[in-house]
Amino acid sequence: MSAAPLPEPVALLPHRHDAVLLDEVTHAGDSRLAARLVVRPGTAFSDPSGNLPAWVGPEIMAQAVAALSGLRSLRSVGKPAPIGLLLGVRSYESSAGEFRCGESLLVEVIESSQDAQGWAVFDGRISRDGAVLASGTLTVLQPLDDSFLERECARND
Repeated sequence: MSAAPLPEPVALLPHRHDAVLLDEVTHAGDSRLAARLVVRPGTAFSDPSGNLPAWVGPEIMAQAVAALSGLRSLRSVGKPAPIGLLLGVRSYESSAGEFRCGESLLVEVIESSQDAQGWAVFDGRISRDGAVLASGTLTVLQPLDDSFLERECARND
């Protein structure tokens, strides 16, 4: 997947403005993606000092998963994926209490399984200068389209 220049994360994610944490997609393959971010103040997750609490790690990984899904969709149907849902996080561990303002981090996600309905499992890790700071396994739903939302909303009316 990585022969052509890679789009900016904001073009791949459903997030906007201060919710976007990723700065650059550095590599994308069929089942993996790597991206960089610099921890900065002013995001939806930053503390008053501009740090990101370690509990934001799964969100960073989920944004990398969303970027991979968005890139796949962009290449197959010409537009980013309409929606994705983070359903669960397993075995999340962080050796850092926080990701400090100004740090450059690398987030990597690798898809370990996916079914025809869009259920998928990704192993993720966040590192700084080659040292892994956080890792975990994410379960996501990447539906083919957003029609399931219409069905669910109609069922709940």
